[in-house]
Amino acid sequence: MSIQSISLSQLTPSKTNPRKLFDVASLEGLAASIRADGLLQNLVVAPAKGKRFAIISGERRYRALKLLEERGQLPVNFTVPVEVRADASKEDRVRLATVENLQRADLTPLEQTEALTRLVKDGDKLDDLAAKTGLSITTIRRRLALNALCKDAKAALADRTISLAQAEALTLGGDDEQIEMLCDILNENVVHPGEIRERLTDALPCVADAIFPLERYTGTITTDLFGDSETSYFDDRPQFIALQTEAVADLAVQYQDTASWVEVTEGWRIQRWQYEDAPSGEPGGVIININPRGQVEIVTGLAHAVLEEETVEALAENPIAPPKAKPFYTTPLRRIIGHCKSAAVGELLLSSPRTAKEVAAVLLLANLKPHEAYAEAAKQPEHQQPFEVLDAHARFMAQKLGFEPGEDERGWEALKPFRSVTRAELYTAVKCLTDHQLDELHTLIVALTFGQSDCEKLDTRESFFNRVAQDLKADMRQHWTLDRAFLSRRNREQLIAIARANGAADGRGSLGSYKKSELVDTILFHDRNARQAVSPTPEQRKALDWLPEAMSFPAVDPDAHDVSDEPDEDSALEAEADEDAASEGDAPDADAFEDEPVREAA
Repeated sequence: MSIQSISLSQLTPSKTNPRKLFDVASLEGLAASIRADGLLQNLVVAPAKGKRFAIISGERRYRALKLLEERGQLPVNFTVPVEVRADASKEDRVRLATVENLQRADLTPLEQTEALTRLVKDGDKLDDLAAKTGLSITTIRRRLALNALCKDAKAALADRTISLAQAEALTLGGDDEQIEMLCDILNENVVHPGEIRERLTDALPCVADAIFPLERYTGTITTDLFGDSETSYFDDRPQFIALQTEAVADLAVQYQDTASWVEVTEGWRIQRWQYEDAPSGEPGGVIININPRGQVEIVTGLAHAVLEEETVEALAENPIAPPKAKPFYTTPLRRIIGHCKSAAVGELLLSSPRTAKEVAAVLLLANLKPHEAYAEAAKQPEHQQPFEVLDAHARFMAQKLGFEPGEDERGWEALKPFRSVTRAELYTAVKCLTDHQLDELHTLIVALTFGQSDCEKLDTRESFFNRVAQDLKADMRQHWTLDRAFLSRRNREQLIAIARANGAADGRGSLGSYKKSELVDTILFHDRNARQAVSPTPEQRKALDWLPEAMSFPAVDPDAHDVSDEPDEDSALEAEADEDAASEGDAPDADAFEDEPVREAA
């Protein structure tokens, strides 16, 4: 570092200064002092672009000097003594400016919060912060707690609509509760911070906060005259907390399938400032917080910030909250115990295949996500044979587990997800199955979840799905029936080609004059007769043998083949017939029928 004298015009304020507000009266007083006694303390700067210098600390002195310059009370080309930190990194500059400002008494609480948050996220410990800034550890913790204020509460504190003590009490509530309490403060319905704290910590748990099925709660519920979930409350707080905690544990397991990590915390709020956003394209982590009132807060897409472990532990509890009894087992010790017990049960499962299969069934059912085919099938009034078979098996298994499907509910819908039971209750139901039924359940789950990975594309590869289908000797002629849903999505030219391939066109001459709906009816009539025939004719045999190339394993994509642009003789004749029919107003162009509704067969 070195001491230099540089022109005032060469100085530029720092964009990272924690101080956002500069009191005009204070600056006037400082300017008068500098004019009378000179600059008693050097500014600290760092080299910037060109011949300029960025201010690290001393922006108030700089602003006071600019006031004097604007009034013509400084000589031309006035020079300022500065301490140049040429080797200071960007992080060092921010740190120096932050600490220098925190050592002064006139930063606002929110400015202190922002400055302290920056230092903690840079890895500073609370003891070091206290030594550097002169603030007590208690004050530092209380300032950091202000990060939990919602935007409206921060604005109210900034413009002094609420006091610092009131703002600190508000940090115990969620965003909606803070906004509601702000209204009460403004209307003078509640003023004292102690009353705010009491209302936010002692309120009965609201029915709307429950994340478990309400039928599992056996206590009484208090509600007002118009009783909705927002104004109804659980009278049995311990039972509510127990059910809510159990539901949070199940929720954490569900998130483990998609998140890079999952943490369950028990603070009053999630301390969002202690985390970063996960990099774009990465799954990120999940924080699930259950506060002492049983309210659950979830934040996804997170990455861990680099914080000192001691600091994280020290900031785990809101300093404004009522003191909580220290647990007999700390979180790290509980984690060690949980890990050891998990490995022990895992070792025992190795020698108990039946129990292992029961556990596997519970885990699979709890996270059951049937293939997209079944969600679409549930919307349709009619189904192909495989859907009906799987529906029957799923319905049978749901009944065995004690879950009766509704009248309009498909069997696979009854199996997923088990919203009204815990995993422990599901385990009890699975244990009642015979060995054969347990095997059937495992097979059914695989059957419902396995399928083509991307159904918007034709699977023309030697994919995992196609390899399995080939091993099973799958032939879609045995599992699929030509129907109106398939045919109505083909254009006239494609329908004519189908009619020729499956024998429906045999003996009918040219099909060029047929409308699209007539072609659909003709093909369906022919296919239905072929399937009912005791001794199929050659034409009917064609229908029984015909299969769209896309129904093969792997699928054949006609768009991938080179097709000659030269029409064959039959196509030319059909084109002429189309033109003749169109001229008579009888058969519009093929494209006009592309989306034409298909009328029912007579």
